[in-house]
Amino acid sequence: MTHLVMTHLHFEAIANDPVVLRRYWAGNYLRGALGQILLRTTCSEYGWRSTPPPPEHTANCPACWLLTHRLDPGHARRAYSLVPPLPPVERVEPGQRFHFTLTLYGESWQFLPYFVLAVGQMGYEGVGVGRGRFTVRSITARNPLRQREEVILAPGEDLVKVPELAVTWGDALRPAAPPSAAAVTLHFLTPTRLIDDQRLAKAPDFAPFFRRLLRRLDDLRVQFAAELPRDLAQVARLHQAADEVQRVEAAIHWIEMIPRSGRDGREKPLSGFVGWVAYRATDWEPLWPYLQLGQALQVGKNVTKGNGVYQIAPLAVGPAYWQADAFSHSA
Repeated sequence: MTHLVMTHLHFEAIANDPVVLRRYWAGNYLRGALGQILLRTTCSEYGWRSTPPPPEHTANCPACWLLTHRLDPGHARRAYSLVPPLPPVERVEPGQRFHFTLTLYGESWQFLPYFVLAVGQMGYEGVGVGRGRFTVRSITARNPLRQREEVILAPGEDLVKVPELAVTWGDALRPAAPPSAAAVTLHFLTPTRLIDDQRLAKAPDFAPFFRRLLRRLDDLRVQFAAELPRDLAQVARLHQAADEVQRVEAAIHWIEMIPRSGRDGREKPLSGFVGWVAYRATDWEPLWPYLQLGQALQVGKNVTKGNGVYQIAPLAVGPAYWQADAFSHSA
């Protein structure tokens, strides 16, 4: 159980120019432009520097807080993640619409105005190859587990409402676990980069995937929900349950992406696997809420750049988590 809340902000945009996103590179382009604009427009002291700001500055600067949170490499998690257009698009022609999502964790929803202004400026300045410009048409807060959405910026309006709709642990308990020994298929929609025992995992076995997912959830809830670390005995029980899950079928391929950082010039791999994997467990019950909630969290490295997006193949009638085209409006 956790009190951590996740707010999905779903942006619908219209291309003014050709917007070239190069499929799986889209998250990197969107995150790079967003970060540059946040720092440049919000942080006059460290926005132009390559050196990280001190913790006392980060605590009082929205841009640095969002982009570097607590400056604890390898342990601290960023306060947001990004989901690029799905399915991946190569190019958006003028007049066409495209979508992307920012997920804010815990208290970071209070910085919604900074994100909205930054995305609007990002559209004005352009993004992707050739800096194609776009206009934000609408923003909705979404909860795919409830199939609900709340309009926080309607088309043609300027007033942004405070979102009330968020994904919670209670929502993750709503879908019933599949029967014992049933096969469950996970679709990895963007490159997923998992490090298992200091090695890059190119084969998506369930145990290393679940370990990284659980660690990510626990780090986020400690940082952004002020919760205590999980009991080690419970961690061991969940790990043991994950170890018993078997991979039964898969269709995956590796996407190689190695961009160079614009701040320090170093190569920073975004490579990972995409495709689908079917798993079978003797008992899904203890793992099921974590798999459901994990769809909102993303998993592995570079989630702020759009990596690690996955969804569970629907077990009954209804849309999948990240490819639901229509929701009911919340009251």
